[in-house]
Order: sequence, then C-alpha cells, then structure tokens
Amino acid sequence: MIVLSCFHFEIVQISWMEKFVQKGTQITAPVPMGAPATTGMGGFERPTSKGEILRSDASAALNVGVLHLVPTLDVFPLLEDPKTYEPNTIDLDQDEFKDYRARYWFKVLSDHSPDLVDKAVASEGGTDDAKRRGDAFAHAFSAHLARLMEEPAAYGKFGLANLLELREECLREFQFVDAYISIKQRENEASLAVLPDLLMELDSMNEIDDFDVFKKRMLTDKKDQPYKRALLFVDNSGADVVLGMLPLARELLRQGTEVVLVANSLPALNDVTANELPEIVAEASKHCGILRKAAEAGGLIVDAMAGIQGDLKDEPASVPLMVVENGCGSPCIDFRQVSSELAAAAKDADLLILEGMGRALHTNLNARFKCDTLKVLVSTNLTHLLLYSCSLFQFEGRNFRCGVDKGKS
Repeated sequence: MIVLSCFHFEIVQISWMEKFVQKGTQITAPVPMGAPATTGMGGFERPTSKGEILRSDASAALNVGVLHLVPTLDVFPLLEDPKTYEPNTIDLDQDEFKDYRARYWFKVLSDHSPDLVDKAVASEGGTDDAKRRGDAFAHAFSAHLARLMEEPAAYGKFGLANLLELREECLREFQFVDAYISIKQRENEASLAVLPDLLMELDSMNEIDDFDVFKKRMLTDKKDQPYKRALLFVDNSGADVVLGMLPLARELLRQGTEVVLVANSLPALNDVTANELPEIVAEASKHCGILRKAAEAGGLIVDAMAGIQGDLKDEPASVPLMVVENGCGSPCIDFRQVSSELAAAAKDADLLILEGMGRALHTNLNARFKCDTLKVLVSTNLTHLLLYSCSLFQFEGRNFRCGVDKGKS
C-alpha cells in the first residue's frame, strides 16, 4: 500500500511539472524595445554611463560597491556581531585557496559572458546600439577579469560577492538595466499558470515535509508557537519564487506568522525584484484565499484587484504578507548595508530564511544571526558546494545551513 501511495504521488507530481514545461515553451514574453526611464524603485533615475563615451578596455574605472542605491543604508539589526561579520564565504585573495578557487570562478564568469551579452542585447530589442554596447561590455568585463587574475588586490579586498557585483555594475555602466527581463516574464507566466495545481497537490497531502529536524531543533523552546514574523529573502524569478517561496510563505501565513518577502532593489541576473513582486503576488492571489487575505492585510493588493477565480475555500489569513527591498542590486547581499525599510522590518522578526546560492552560499554561509535562521539552496553543480567545504544539513547554534562536506560527496 505504501508503494502504491508513493506511485500515485509521483504521477501527480509529474503532471503539474509537465504542464509547467509545456507552458514555458508556449509563452513568448514581449521583447522590450528600449530601457525604462526609471528603475521603478523610489523614482531613482536609471543608471547611466559615467563617461561621455563607452569604454571597452580596463580604463573603465568601476567603483565596486555602489550597487546599493537606496538613499539610507543601515546595518541589519539581527546580525549577531556586526563587527566581525564578513559576507564573503570565499576570499579570492587568500593564498591557500586563490589558485583553484579564483581561477575556477574567473573561468565560469568568462565562459558565461557571451551568453550574458546575448541576453543583454535581446533585452533591448537587439538594436545596433544595444549590440555596440554589448560588445563594449564584453571587452570591459574581460579586461577587469584579466587584471584581477594578475593583481587580485587591484580593487582592494575582493571576495566572490565583489566579483559578482562587479559584473552587475559593469552591465549598468553600459546601460543594460535588466538583461533577463524577457526571460523573467516568460518564466513567471509559466509558473503562475501551474501554481493552482501545485497548491491543490500540497493541500491534498496528509502531512507536508516541514523539516522535522529543523522544527525539533528550533521550536523546542517555543512550545510549538508560530513565529511572529519571518523574513524570506527570495532569489530567482519564475518557478523559484512562484512555486517555491510563495507556497512556503503560504504555509507560514496559515500558521499565523507574518511574512515579509525581501527582494533586490535593482535587477541582477534573473533575480526577482521588489518592484516585480507585488504583481506576482497579486496574480498568485487569484488562486489562493490565504495569499489574497494576507496580501490585502499587507497592503499589496486591494479587494477589487484580486479578481479571484473559482470557489476558493481557504481560511482567510489574519496576518500580513509584505514586500520590502533589500537596498542592493547584486546576486549576493551584504548585511552591513541594507535598506532602512528592511532594517525596520527586521526588528520584529524571529525567523530568517536565506534562499539561493548568492545569499546563502556565496555570501552569509558562515554569518550568525540573533534569531532562528535557515539557509537553503539548490545546486546542480557539486563543484560549487565542494569549494565551500560546508556540511550537509548542519546546525550551528540557532543557524541551519545545508551543503556538502569536502570529500564526502
């Protein structure tokens, strides 16, 4: 009977996943014909080239660290010790590791550059001007990588997060605001189309896998009381946020926990932004009463905007679902510099969930916080995890992280 039950579950699982794949191939997102006038975040003007002409060599003097574009930046109040906090998990200038770690990441970024240029040019309609700027970006970024390979300390203390941030800044230097915009739109649409099927499947389960060890370790002294407020640091657009983090948020809301979705202020790769999340939540709310009521309570939507389809029987949520920007535009996050909005939201939080390789592995793997913390990611590349020599499902005080021990694959 157990085998039959598991077999039935697999059939259902494949059903909505196949539907998701089919939707993804059918949907063609509109191709932007020009860059937006503003970033959409607080009315800031879109980043422009710092010079009168585009530069295609190492003379393009980038100021690494300027991707934090929110006017007021604060230290994240839930850091256990801000004085000793170091966001980078890997320091590319450490003698012990720089040969294989640095060369690995430089090669990865170099190999990925042509594909990134194609996406950046396509994001602006493939115009001749976009192609010219794409070529200029490729030459400039290659020059930066070459210089850092020869002189790792050329831009000061330099970790992997700084290297990834340099790439994003270099894109903006050549006026590519959102290289993945079409891909994000297509994947969001495909994911939202199958979200009702996934939620129905989850609701049909007798018991959802809720990390029993995590629950036992972190809720022992809480007598099974729900968390007051959870900060969910979201990562990629598409399935990652729609079919992963939103169902997780829904479960927390169902238990009476306030949920704050924390996203980038500016685009970085295919990461979802705080500007994009309200629309995604509004669409998801059409299929889920829990999300709808929570989004209303959090001011993300009004009742007239919800447009709920069908006879939804979810219990209304009495706690809010909110969205805040983190204050940066990088795949990683430095908790010494976050938006004042995020700092304010964190003061009442008692659960952090850092999701994705950028915020939970490349940075903050070793970070310690004052409240219960879950760091979770999915990697299809074992090399990434081996480079960090981290333990699989390892608890460190109130912090929970996952990875793979070096030499214990």
